[in-house]
Amino acid sequence: MDLKTKNIGKSFSGVNVLRKVDFDLKPGEVHALVGENGAGKSTFVKILSGVYTPTDGDIFLDQNKVDITSPIIAQNNGVSLIHQEPQSFSHLSVAENIFMGHMEGNNFSRVKWQDINKKSNEILNSIGLKIDPKIIMEGLSIADQQMIEIAGALSKNSKILIMDEPTSPLTPNEVGKLFEIVNKLKSNGMAIIFISHRLEEIRQISDRVTIFRDGDLITTKKINEVSNEEIIKFMIGRNIEETEIKNNEFLKNDDYILNVKNLSLSKKFSDISFNLKKGEILGFAGLVGAGRTEVAKSIFGAEKFDNGEIIYNGQKIINNSPNEAIKKGFAYVPEDRKQMGIFGPVAVEDNVTSAVPKDISNNIGLINSKIVSSITNDYIKRFNIILTSGRQLIEELSGGNQQKCIISKWLLSKPKVLILDEPTRGVDVGVKSEMYEIINQLANDGTAIILISSELPEILSLSHRIIVMREGKITKILNNKDATQENIMSYAIN
Repeated sequence: MDLKTKNIGKSFSGVNVLRKVDFDLKPGEVHALVGENGAGKSTFVKILSGVYTPTDGDIFLDQNKVDITSPIIAQNNGVSLIHQEPQSFSHLSVAENIFMGHMEGNNFSRVKWQDINKKSNEILNSIGLKIDPKIIMEGLSIADQQMIEIAGALSKNSKILIMDEPTSPLTPNEVGKLFEIVNKLKSNGMAIIFISHRLEEIRQISDRVTIFRDGDLITTKKINEVSNEEIIKFMIGRNIEETEIKNNEFLKNDDYILNVKNLSLSKKFSDISFNLKKGEILGFAGLVGAGRTEVAKSIFGAEKFDNGEIIYNGQKIINNSPNEAIKKGFAYVPEDRKQMGIFGPVAVEDNVTSAVPKDISNNIGLINSKIVSSITNDYIKRFNIILTSGRQLIEELSGGNQQKCIISKWLLSKPKVLILDEPTRGVDVGVKSEMYEIINQLANDGTAIILISSELPEILSLSHRIIVMREGKITKILNNKDATQENIMSYAIN
């Protein structure tokens, strides 16, 4: 099925977020969309999938003009959207999730479960997924949940599949399996829109790439006719400088703010020992499931540890809760931004100031809205947070701008130890560059930073030392000058 758009535009409260987008998609093609957070990519695909209705312009499927005013109408026209975070019903079976919304019954409205399970099994087999359609979704991996969403799209006879950052929560192995399925669908004639911030993935899977910037479609190129450097320049209108390790005055001293000794938690990690200086960025590398996040949560008081000790500023401490940790000078920017980092349906300024209630209220606990707005505006300017106002709901912001708000919130608490867990996951190269500057500046000001990242170039670009973990244990601690992607992966695997 061919898809074309003509002059598509979208406004929210009089603010244009998308302008005059002319776009085309061909059968058997993977067409990538790239751009900074807030560039208009997600708004555009939400229009195609019926989540938003366009303010201007037209959509054509096989040269026929269509009005896509709801997700159901989009699905009836053969267009399905796979979200970044799987939208599944965890308490229902795999088959029920695949056929949700279009289960055929008989005249007495009884679902033909035997047929549903049989068809589900056939679809799952067609994409190479060996899962019993009768099992409950709860407990399945994110990767399997995504594959089941793809199976759901196939059950609706979709001809166009939109994938919004599908690889963001996946391991490299899972990404490889996903790409096998994408290539299989492509060879069967499906047209696929693929959104990602990872240029190496786009180069691996895409035929063409369309670049958005500030609500405008800048250009469309064949992927083999454009370099990564050119894509980045089209995306952000400038060149990105390589980030280099930045030393600071604090690193010259043996002033350790944190000493962790033989920390253990049953079935999660064991005998974790390391120290951390003021002004140091200590990277944690390893495969998914290595135990890095669990160690960070135990230090922050979000999980209990069984054995070991934490020495902070020369004194043995136990953080029995995150609240205790915050009072002592710890802050934690979590991996799961939506579930643990923000209050979605709450204003940006209320999110930013949520960790410092005493700073924004009087003696009897009444919040001073002028102080809230003033503090928030300072950080909006400092971190170039793009939004309409401080009263805008944080869930309406792009992922990169949400992440800047989360970091702002924790910086307001003036942390001595800042734990960053996958801080740039799902953000574009421009925001990444800005975040790297923020992280380096914080270290330069004396903040001790624990950086957990699955992106080895990020670890190597920022960390003064690197701890490698595998299966809950530290396998190596490397100085940056001795670290390479190859030896980090070797210690993470072997």
